[in-house]
Amino acid sequence: MQWPTASLVEKPLFHPLRANASVEERVRRSYLRAREIIQAYHLTVDDILTTSENFWGVHTDPILTLDGSAGTLVTIQVNLFAGTVARYASTRPDLQAVLQDALQFKVIGQFCLTEVGHGLDAMNIETTATMLPDGSFELNTPNDQAAKFMPPTNPAGIRCMAVVFARTTIFGEDRGIKSFLVELNDGREMCTGVVSKMLPPRGCTEPLNHCITYFRRVRLPARALLGSPAKPKDFRLGFFSRIFRVAVGTLAIGGMGLPALQVATTICAQYSQRRNVTDKDGVKQPIMIFRTQHTPIAIALAQAYVMKAFHQVATAIFSNTTDVRIRHGVGTILKVVMINHAQRSLLELAERCGAQGVFDINQLSSMHKSLQGVSIAEGDSLVLSIRLATEILLGRYSMIPPDNDSLLARHEAGLFNSFRERLSHMPGHRSTEFSRFVLPQAVRLVDSIGQRIAYDAAVNMGVEQCLIDLYVAHCVKADSAWYVQHAGLTQEAQMNMESDAIDAVLPRMSALISDMGVQRYAVAPITTQGRWNRFVDSLETFERVSLDNVMARL
Repeated sequence: MQWPTASLVEKPLFHPLRANASVEERVRRSYLRAREIIQAYHLTVDDILTTSENFWGVHTDPILTLDGSAGTLVTIQVNLFAGTVARYASTRPDLQAVLQDALQFKVIGQFCLTEVGHGLDAMNIETTATMLPDGSFELNTPNDQAAKFMPPTNPAGIRCMAVVFARTTIFGEDRGIKSFLVELNDGREMCTGVVSKMLPPRGCTEPLNHCITYFRRVRLPARALLGSPAKPKDFRLGFFSRIFRVAVGTLAIGGMGLPALQVATTICAQYSQRRNVTDKDGVKQPIMIFRTQHTPIAIALAQAYVMKAFHQVATAIFSNTTDVRIRHGVGTILKVVMINHAQRSLLELAERCGAQGVFDINQLSSMHKSLQGVSIAEGDSLVLSIRLATEILLGRYSMIPPDNDSLLARHEAGLFNSFRERLSHMPGHRSTEFSRFVLPQAVRLVDSIGQRIAYDAAVNMGVEQCLIDLYVAHCVKADSAWYVQHAGLTQEAQMNMESDAIDAVLPRMSALISDMGVQRYAVAPITTQGRWNRFVDSLETFERVSLDNVMARL
């Protein structure tokens, strides 16, 4: 595949900064990179509203592995901000102008929902918007716990606006949580009444100007309100309707695990081929020959191919259904499975690169840290899993049925039948027993659904059988006890499954890695000797300078 960003990698903007570059320089570079990425895709309003293939493609582009902070800015811009504004822009020329500026990154868009004291408990946010007698609004942060948490809101050189959620009072009546379009800064100075306190860097990733943001009785014109001022019939449904782009974001950012798997696999494989050890006969051999070295690479490779098929199926289902429950479920399942696979594989791949794997310059540790943020953003994976698993156990709705009577399908059915049986003997899903015995298994339950859907997707889309077999073997190993007890697979049989699958993948590994087409984005110095030499030459050097040294250099 040829990504629209392929030529960007060669630009100096995407080359590593010097090691002692300041936080301000790094943050500025992430903004410039985000702008280049967005402009490369030429996204339209229709792309945003229909969640087109082009829209999903932004979130699986390997260039995001070069800068997790740029990726954060991109998804906030095109999904949360532009996606929310686009919903109301068809009849409002003023919003259409803002939307076009956002899609060209002429204005930075932010999304202010979460508060310091209200993370996932967003329905209880305390920021207020009160209509004044002249029809305008006053936006206010009533206490420190109501400050908006995380969005990068301080000046970054480009005019910045935000979709801000607040509990709204009109004519003295609580109208629920509504969204407002708010000017935050002009790129140089904060707007009157808007206060932004910059948080320290998260660490191990490209830094971003994450902030805590306060509104000190900020006056907003009547047109700042996005949508109807009417009181919703159902406050809860009204709230979820307002934040609908968060559900889109769950699936969108979950897709970021795919390029991370692809690029990390490529980096570790290239490193393992060029790093040699000397055997007892004095012959140098690449460390790739060792089972302990090529096993995690082969597993990550299988996951990358199966997850690509899964992502294609999941995004198609999401974009083609209007059932918000199915959309929510598909987004949750993909995010949980994709990010779990990617985080665990990246950690092991980094370890297989030894001491060099821990340095951010070699991409692996920084990608892993970025995925940690992804697992929390747009809904914490654990909390999303608890909600989805509970609803399915209660029979409120069901997900896509299996296409095959596979091991993974039997695993999913077995787990859910077991927990439904246990639930039938409990007082209910809000009981202490449910909290103690079912909630801790929520991620396991959601994983089982996702692994089965991913398997079906891989089979239906023609992924090579050796990769599918290795994917299944690894999933079996992840819940080994269940397969021993319920599928008659002894530990020895499970080990043989994985070993046979790895043997089948190994002769094809180089070709399969090449076919992913992400070599251009695997820029870690450890991938080639040339890159390593250039990296070492770029390092700040300390030595004692003598006359002989000076003469030698002349």
